[in-house]
Amino acid sequence: MMERKLTILYGSQSGTAQDLAEQIWRESKMYFFRGNVLPMDEYDVSELIGERFVVCVCSTYGQGEEPDNMKRFWKFLLRKSLPNDSLQQVHFAVLGLGDSRYPKFNYVAKKLHKRLLQLGGSALLPVGLCDDQHDLGYGAVFLPWINQLWDELGRIVPLSAGTHKLPESPREFRWQVDIAKEGHITKDISPDGIDLYADVKMPNGFQTVVVENRRTTAAEHFQDVRMITFEKKAVPWCSGDVLYVRPHNSKESVDQLFEIFHQHEFGLDKQTCVQVKAIDSEMPVPSILQKPLPLVAIAEQYWDLTAIPRARAFAVLAKNCSNELEREKLIEFSRYEGQEELFAYANRPRRTILEVLLDFPHATKSLTLEALFELFQPIKPRAFSIASAVESGKLQILVAVIEYKTKLSVPRRGLCSHWLKDLQPGNMVNAWVRKSTFQLPADNKTPLVMIGPGTGLAPFRGILQERELSETPTSAPLVLFFGCRSSTADFHCEEDLKRMEQSGMLQLFCAFSRDQPEKVYVQHLIKKEGMLLKKLLIENGGYKSPFLEPVRLTPAWEENNLPNDELNFRGMTMERAKMELNPPRDKLRLVFLTLMIHGVGTLMPWNMFITAKSYFVDYKLSQNYTGVESEYATYFLSSIGFASQIPNLLFNWLNIFINLGGNLTKRIVYSILIEVLVFVVTVVLAMINSSEWPGAFFWITMTTVVILNMAGGIYQNTVYGMAAKLPFKYTGAVVLGSNISGTFASIISILSSQFASSVRTAAIYYFITAMFVLLLCFDTYFALPLNKFYRYHELLKEKEIESNQRANAGARPPYWTIFKQAFPQLFNVFFVFFITLAVFPAVHSDIKRSDSNFVIGDDLFVSICCFLTFNVCAMLGSLLTSWVTWPKPKYLVWPVLLRAAFLPLFLFCNYQPLNITRVLPVYIDNDWVYWGIGIVMAFTSGYFSSLGMMYTPQSVEPQYAMTAGMFAAAMLITGIFTGILFSMVFPMVVQYNFLAWLH
Repeated sequence: MMERKLTILYGSQSGTAQDLAEQIWRESKMYFFRGNVLPMDEYDVSELIGERFVVCVCSTYGQGEEPDNMKRFWKFLLRKSLPNDSLQQVHFAVLGLGDSRYPKFNYVAKKLHKRLLQLGGSALLPVGLCDDQHDLGYGAVFLPWINQLWDELGRIVPLSAGTHKLPESPREFRWQVDIAKEGHITKDISPDGIDLYADVKMPNGFQTVVVENRRTTAAEHFQDVRMITFEKKAVPWCSGDVLYVRPHNSKESVDQLFEIFHQHEFGLDKQTCVQVKAIDSEMPVPSILQKPLPLVAIAEQYWDLTAIPRARAFAVLAKNCSNELEREKLIEFSRYEGQEELFAYANRPRRTILEVLLDFPHATKSLTLEALFELFQPIKPRAFSIASAVESGKLQILVAVIEYKTKLSVPRRGLCSHWLKDLQPGNMVNAWVRKSTFQLPADNKTPLVMIGPGTGLAPFRGILQERELSETPTSAPLVLFFGCRSSTADFHCEEDLKRMEQSGMLQLFCAFSRDQPEKVYVQHLIKKEGMLLKKLLIENGGYKSPFLEPVRLTPAWEENNLPNDELNFRGMTMERAKMELNPPRDKLRLVFLTLMIHGVGTLMPWNMFITAKSYFVDYKLSQNYTGVESEYATYFLSSIGFASQIPNLLFNWLNIFINLGGNLTKRIVYSILIEVLVFVVTVVLAMINSSEWPGAFFWITMTTVVILNMAGGIYQNTVYGMAAKLPFKYTGAVVLGSNISGTFASIISILSSQFASSVRTAAIYYFITAMFVLLLCFDTYFALPLNKFYRYHELLKEKEIESNQRANAGARPPYWTIFKQAFPQLFNVFFVFFITLAVFPAVHSDIKRSDSNFVIGDDLFVSICCFLTFNVCAMLGSLLTSWVTWPKPKYLVWPVLLRAAFLPLFLFCNYQPLNITRVLPVYIDNDWVYWGIGIVMAFTSGYFSSLGMMYTPQSVEPQYAMTAGMFAAAMLITGIFTGILFSMVFPMVVQYNFLAWLH
């Protein structure tokens, strides 16, 4: 039987691979494996031939390079003298950590896996490729990968009979930690004198002194960027090399940690000395922790108090938590199934480990010294491109001080950049230099094209300094594209660059994105100078080397690798930056469908009441039901039109200038809830007998319609404003939904009347359906912010608004200017709805069947030929705009005006208003022709209204698109209102024969 030995090796540049390797080692104890976990370069690689099971965890550094503590191991494996069957007894698994935005994603893990196969090894499972860009981070691949690893090992070396996997690892903690015999350090000994890393020797390492720490951006500029100068040491460097430093936690973070210790009565203070001891040889104690140390030194220099906790930290907190609610939540965060919740809680808002401790006080209270060393991640070194040449006699770096906002109240701050910002001249710093990941061409006659926006300028300044100070001046063209926000705010190294440009050594192209109305970025200048670049890189026998590949030379936002020029956006959250780099798509068209549902909801009150004409006129207000003859039925449709549209009109226009109901959420939520309550009242009125009080029923109905449409006006206007934040086709989705609303109401009206046992029952089902639709709108509104596509466009709109507010602080939108710019499309929207509502439903629904043999009988003639036909065809016309947008905005007015021909055409049909004797002859007595006219009218209504609504936000500047969208919604209601008002003259027109009068 194979022995249960599992060797775990890691190659880690920043410490993440080490963390995962240690987690694998910890879990291996649950399966009774023994074995060490070591950096690859500390492992005697000659022993690899005798291993049976090996797990390798490695990250990819730079442009496909292996980490520093893996180089010797990898070099040994590359020996040509190694036999191809040297590892035939070895079963191995490789887990890689990388970033999919880089061309050589997980390159080290892939080539290690391939090399081990070449040497005869057997792969336990395919190489695991963890991606830092995944929403769930490395855990998305790591957690299922490790489960597969245990399954495969269990198949090859099963547990002996009667032995079962342990429920948790017996090695809960890596080390044993005790309070040292010294107990406390004396207060006169300053922790500042303790350097944990003083004896750690790094390749090309040295200790240096800060000479200058100068801000390069204007004092009033929001972004603080520092040029930090260190004393030059004997360690040489070349252009493009990087300087590594290991930051310390801020005094505020350290004080907060010890305040937490004090609150929970840990009995630990800054002077407490602790001794860290190895439990066994499998997990040795790092050299920096092998002697007694004061907790304050560990807290300041070793524990990363600003780190975002991983799943392991929550498992540690859950271990001895006494509070059941806290324990449940912590266990959820620590498991694979809860990684999305963990991402939303910790990663998205960038919540630090100290903030987590404050959120879970019962779990924090149960922590031990051993648990603290599991909970806190070690501070990782940070790398910065060197911004100076050796010949300058200065070692300089250009550092953007990181500070940004998330949904948490306290701004997020970069650990290293703020530590560097606070360094004073004379402070000592431990540092080391690492060679660049690229090489400059050896021939100085080769042209160099450099692109360095923001702090990305740093390595190119070093290159330019080296060429400027060289004893043999370069004869090759040197071209630099630099970008920042303003020439007066954040033009880094301006004096140096202009001096080089004036000397003729450098061709400088600067993109100052905010110095003119239109934004200009380096990519615009690159496109503009295309002929120059073609000449330098292609026609001059361009240098064919890896140098011509795009190479990232500078570290970016800490632990996120976001481009440095993204630092130039005030208040930008990490989520916004990631989405701007990788704009999300509307998957499954969920946002489109949601806005379409809201379009259904916006006109649901209007459509439900006008489509229910037979319920109100032929039942509740009829002489057969009430026993009395009244004019309530005669004027019901026109009355309900006024009751609907006057408040709708008023509140739509007011909502443009006044945020009625507060913010977006309040306006939509309160509007929908009011509409639901009104429909409840309508259902109650349908259920009770109102035959004795028809007048009261009429006025109660009118009152509810007024309230319903006051809320509906705010809701409709807000939805169109919301859609204006998105690409213009999403406004079309709302219009499409409003047309579907009528179709939906018509179908429900027909179905309820056909299948219900009575008119009363049909009305109850009919109006309850409207309530469910509105509740669906309510639910889907709250789902929108969870959608990345919607959130992305909302953030873009916020960004535009923020930019506009900075430029016009306190200024209101120029309403008159917006109205004038959008007027052509606003008129189109108005006139389409004016013509449509002039004939529908007032004229349209009173056109009677001319041919008794027509395919549709009298009982369904109006329901189908009027309401259903109009709503279906309007919906189809609106839907067509998703694929066809003709005519263009400039010419839309002509077909819109031609629709005025529908007014006489409908009057020439068999239009028979209630209680009116028609004198005007019926010129169109063919029901098929009438139906065809109705189809064309409805289709053009849906199509041209959608085009007008879509074109309106595009006709103004982007920051005013939402206001233009609200104007369009108001003009839509104005068209409806004036159309209804105008329809009141048509009974008189046919009663007095307007043609004879004209004659």
